[in-house]
Amino acid sequence: MRKIKKRQLRPRTKLYITLAVLLVIVVSILLFFNLHVNPVIVEFSEATVKSITNRSVNSAVQSVISNNNVYDDIIEISTDTEGNITAFNVKSILVNKLGKDIGKVALQNLELLGSEGIEIPLGTLTGIPLLTGIGPDFTFKVHPIGSISSVFKSEFESAGINQTNHRIYMNVKATVNLIMPTASRTITTDTQILLCESIIVGKIPDTYLNSTSLDDMMNLIPD
Repeated sequence: MRKIKKRQLRPRTKLYITLAVLLVIVVSILLFFNLHVNPVIVEFSEATVKSITNRSVNSAVQSVISNNNVYDDIIEISTDTEGNITAFNVKSILVNKLGKDIGKVALQNLELLGSEGIEIPLGTLTGIPLLTGIGPDFTFKVHPIGSISSVFKSEFESAGINQTNHRIYMNVKATVNLIMPTASRTITTDTQILLCESIIVGKIPDTYLNSTSLDDMMNLIPD
């Protein structure tokens, strides 16, 4: 009785099969990252990036503002002979310098904190709730791009009889480029900080209470 010989694959055929298997594995890994890992990284990182930006801006404000008289440095109030408020005068040169200095220091802080990267546990990357926070950390770098811009905004609030609390806020906008394993994402954050405030005694004209005229004066700043 004749024995049936098993047909052996040629070396070239084996190579093609091996390459095909490797290709399937690579494609599967990429699909897993795109469908499961990247969304987790983005969701986890956005909160971290916003926290880093807030820390950078607040630290910059503390570094630049070295005294408690910022309000008097940038705002001058004019009154008539009876002590009634007639106008708010913005010292545009000082406001311009203050905004640029804070933006410059904030960007430096952001670069320093961003260089530390964002650490995400391996279990968190899987997207499985039970594994969140478990396993070694993977670090992803963030890099600030462009420049930090700022806009000033004021707010008036009654503080008692014939007294008004005038607050000046600084809205800082920062753009951060998040580098991920298979893609990148640009995250924009807006941080509002209280720059200074002052209690004003006397009646404030409605032109300032009920309009954005003072905001416009603070933001119409020459380059």
